Amino acid sequence: MVRFSRVAAHAVPLTVGALLLSTGVAVAQPSTVDAATARTEAGISALQSIKKSLTPAERKQSSQLVVEKRLRADHSLAAKLPEYRSGVGVSGAGTVSVDIATRDQAVANAVKAAGGTVRYAAPDAVRAELPLSVLDAIAGRADVTEVKPAAQATTWSEPGNRDLRQALAAQAAAATQVSEGDKAHGTDTARTTYGVSGSGVKVCVLSDGVDSLAKSQTAGELPTVDVLSGQKGSGDEGTAMLEIVHDLAPNATLGFATAFTSEASFAANIRALRTTSHCQIIVDDVSYFDESPFQDTQVAQAVNDVTAAGVLYFSSAGNSGNATDGTSGYYEGDFRASSTKISGVTGTPHDFDPSATTQNFDALSAGSLGKPVTLFWSDPWGRSANDYDLFILNSAGSVVASSENGQSGSQNPYEIANVPATGSGYKVAVVKYSGADRFIALNVIRGRFVASGSLKAFSTNGVTNGHSAAASAFSVAAAPAAGAFTRPLETGDPANPAGPYPGVFTASSKWERFSSDGKRHLFYNADGTAITAGNVSSTGGTTRNKPDITAADGVSTSVTGFQPFFGTSAAAPHAAAIAALLLSGKPTATPAQIRSALVSSAIDLGTPGFDTVTGNGLIMTGPALAALGVQPK
Repeated sequence: MVRFSRVAAHAVPLTVGALLLSTGVAVAQPSTVDAATARTEAGISALQSIKKSLTPAERKQSSQLVVEKRLRADHSLAAKLPEYRSGVGVSGAGTVSVDIATRDQAVANAVKAAGGTVRYAAPDAVRAELPLSVLDAIAGRADVTEVKPAAQATTWSEPGNRDLRQALAAQAAAATQVSEGDKAHGTDTARTTYGVSGSGVKVCVLSDGVDSLAKSQTAGELPTVDVLSGQKGSGDEGTAMLEIVHDLAPNATLGFATAFTSEASFAANIRALRTTSHCQIIVDDVSYFDESPFQDTQVAQAVNDVTAAGVLYFSSAGNSGNATDGTSGYYEGDFRASSTKISGVTGTPHDFDPSATTQNFDALSAGSLGKPVTLFWSDPWGRSANDYDLFILNSAGSVVASSENGQSGSQNPYEIANVPATGSGYKVAVVKYSGADRFIALNVIRGRFVASGSLKAFSTNGVTNGHSAAASAFSVAAAPAAGAFTRPLETGDPANPAGPYPGVFTASSKWERFSSDGKRHLFYNADGTAITAGNVSSTGGTTRNKPDITAADGVSTSVTGFQPFFGTSAAAPHAAAIAALLLSGKPTATPAQIRSALVSSAIDLGTPGFDTVTGNGLIMTGPALAALGVQPK
């Protein structure tokens, strides 16, 4: 489930030949190529003219906000960018949802005085609904350092075959629904064999919301849940996750807080679940798109804080696919200056092709429509002095979306743009506007790079990032515990695997094809200091073996819309519940001992040892309890 505001794009003309700014055999008439190239040059030049004319207040705003304002005010500019959409969601009342970075809490009052609505306020951040017309006034304040569209977030469930019951008929007729993961992980027999139930352990969930909490409790699916004050959220993924935890660890105490108010609120709730709710195990299934792959930023730092205090933290690895199955839209590598320039455009395009051929674009699949595309590079967070830009073009060569924030030493190394929701033939380009070469990461979230015309598809492993890749967190991949996920990820894809039900996981079990892969390459410590000073290229930094483990998805819950529940959103609470059983079996166990027991007893999948899709393998409850030294009863 992806939640973010976007403005629908016009359909893209299909009669124009593909744009080729690469060497090799041309597949379109020269006049068509020339026309497409001219449109690209004109579009990027028009956007760069805005970047070169920013006011002091506009320099603190994201490029999308600035371009949206300029397009509304300047019809000649709009004529130069006829198919461009900023992606900024402007309400009928003329307001936009923004995140404001600030040095003073007085900004919240200024937002209200300007006609805005404050959704969340922290000492250094405000999320607000703000009239587009007052952005300059707010950004121009001395105590404001940045104004950007509200950070977009996603949970990692898969909606393809929701409401299709795949449980056994006997289970479907039962008074309560029990996750098939209970049997697949051997948890049902382990509870009896080892006399464990989660008693004495508190497991807390972070997700979108718990709208159906009372309904689940009335149906006997859930006990009392300690919801952090004012943090009930909206939606029901949290309810479904809580049901999974309760199915496997029925006597564990449960808690919840939303992760969807804002990124700053998410981080605050992680800490509050430890300090206020006294949670020993925390699990989430949320990612914010601006979480850096190269450094632990605010949510990962909160995870680091609670794991340092002894909390076991589990997080979904993500559903953006993996290089092993060819299902991801992720590319990372050193910036490579293209030998083919774009006439009249400042900067140098990235050459995706490592061979002697030059290719300035990666083409996007039909399944990438409406998806966000993010670009990061290996500068420290909040201190980027190298300026990279992101452009999305259609088959006619027109720029349809972009992100060209200025980086001059105090900004984030990050750009984001949305692929239009309709049309075809889209491709993405990265341009180094100024500065030094850096290691880059380009991610079409839940999309894919494909070969198109003369364009090859270039992708790599490593899509798992953000707080799920925090050093002491458990990043959890997914494997089906029951019927197969029936929706193809892309047209023409092979069938997805089915689970072992009514059996248990074995070495022949398969992972979900949408499960995100690692490893995670990092260049900076959480405080922004370089891990390998002077080397932030592919040969520098360090890597983390993520994801860590694999657990069940495709399971039954009683929650409408999660019947069955697919995605790493379902896998993470299975893993958290198993950890609760281990901790209830041995309350004195340290986090390191719990980790060792889970990892050492996991069923190896894929290549022997750690692999980039399933980590250390499928965790199994009985073997993990035995590895921890818990004795059968």
